Amino acid sequence: MRKNGLFSRGRNARVKAHPAVVCTELIGQTEAFTAPRGRLEMGGLLLGHIDEDGNNVAVCGFFPEQTEESPGYCEFGGMYTAIAAAACDRANESYLGEDIPNLRIIGWIHTHPDIGIFLSGTDVNTFRTLRAQCPGRRLMAVVVDPLRAEHGVFLTEKKTRKYDPAAGMLKLGEGLEARYHALLDRLREIQRERGLRFLPCIMPGHLRGKRNAMGDRDDIEIEMRKGFFQERAARQASVDHVNNTARELRIEISAKENRIQQLGVENGNLRRELDNLRRELNDVRGTSAKLKVTLTEIKAMLTEQQKSLLEEVAGLNERIKELEAARLRPVLVPVIKRVS
Repeated sequence: MRKNGLFSRGRNARVKAHPAVVCTELIGQTEAFTAPRGRLEMGGLLLGHIDEDGNNVAVCGFFPEQTEESPGYCEFGGMYTAIAAAACDRANESYLGEDIPNLRIIGWIHTHPDIGIFLSGTDVNTFRTLRAQCPGRRLMAVVVDPLRAEHGVFLTEKKTRKYDPAAGMLKLGEGLEARYHALLDRLREIQRERGLRFLPCIMPGHLRGKRNAMGDRDDIEIEMRKGFFQERAARQASVDHVNNTARELRIEISAKENRIQQLGVENGNLRRELDNLRRELNDVRGTSAKLKVTLTEIKAMLTEQQKSLLEEVAGLNERIKELEAARLRPVLVPVIKRVS
């Protein structure tokens, strides 16, 4: 994602990562204004001061007209840094005081709609370039995902996925708050002079309630009325539906996995039974083969015994014939003699 592509890159490689305090209301106001844009990215500037503890403190900010915008890419002109710096100088001059911190550009904010919180390669280059242009190289980067309701505060471009939450609790002294009101008044003047297209959104941070009571225009409320909550609710309903469907699918998958395990156990049992039946069949086949051999031997034995019996029967028949012949022979002889 390329942001503020019109700036030149600084040369100083060593940058101290100063602690950052970010007004938590800035995150909600960013989400409210940019969420209706869907997946179009948007970039802007954060304005703040350096507190007595040396922290970079972001109090308010604005989103200017984008010269280029798309999912994963946005850019706004470099003239807005000059406008912001001039507005801060005017506010600082309006309320003088040595104990009042000067207002300045303190951060760069941009959105990552529905892609999460990190610094891309182009973000790293932009962050480094913007820090090089800031006094003392003091600058934070804030990334907001308005569709996922996520955000992160980056202290350095060297750690692209290490970020802190915006958990700043701001207490502004009377003089410092007066400077911020002067700054917001000047930004509103510019918006009226140049139009909403030139400066579509001014974020007053935690001063929003007081600004509304003063009768100031509320860019955030106007955008919220266009359907921010409805869009987020619809998106959350879609997310819930996806989550519920995924949960049901996980339950169904778990049940099927259990059934697969049961079928695996049953299959193992069936395989063992089949192996036992195969062994029994082999045993039966072996026994059958042995019986066939024995039956063949018995048949051969019976055939030999049958031949032997037939021979004995034939011999007995011959013997019977001989005996009958011998019995008749003595009777015939005497009869023949008497006749002669």
